Amino acid sequence: MRKPFSQAFPQAAVSGQPVQVAAVCYRVREASLEFLLVNTTAGKWTFPKGRIDPDLSASESAAREALEEAGARGRIEKVHFGSYTDTKRAFGHENRVREISIATFLLEVGDLVRPQEGDRNPTWFSPAQAQERLAERRAPKYADGLARIVDAAVERVIATSLSLGATARSSRLILQR
Repeated sequence: MRKPFSQAFPQAAVSGQPVQVAAVCYRVREASLEFLLVNTTAGKWTFPKGRIDPDLSASESAAREALEEAGARGRIEKVHFGSYTDTKRAFGHENRVREISIATFLLEVGDLVRPQEGDRNPTWFSPAQAQERLAERRAPKYADGLARIVDAAVERVIATSLSLGATARSSRLILQR
């Protein structure tokens, strides 16, 4: 039996905000780290994200969003590494927005297939470019939260690569911005 997400992600129970999950999709290419972002229906850049499927774990739900929105398949971490707050248009109310909490899961992309949602424009960005794109059309409060997620993801990828035997020099190359 799966633990309720509010127990696995206590901020959800405290904040009372609706909770979604995001797959922070990345790859290391020629010693550079890149993140895969997609467009929202409102035209902003974001990580693939969505609601938690009641039949899936939170990480499985995030992996499914990555596949549906970006066509990304790979290895996802089972435990979220961070969270951020963003806004979403209220269903049926074009001019009303609400805050949502989003738990982030790191997904190392192994391959890409055609996304099920063809209008998402999945695109790779360096960490600095990703932070710039994620900040576009967002209030500083929300842009700063997304920048912290990118920074935390970079640190986590470096820590993981070091634990797998990568050299400190190759880890520094990943940080090229």
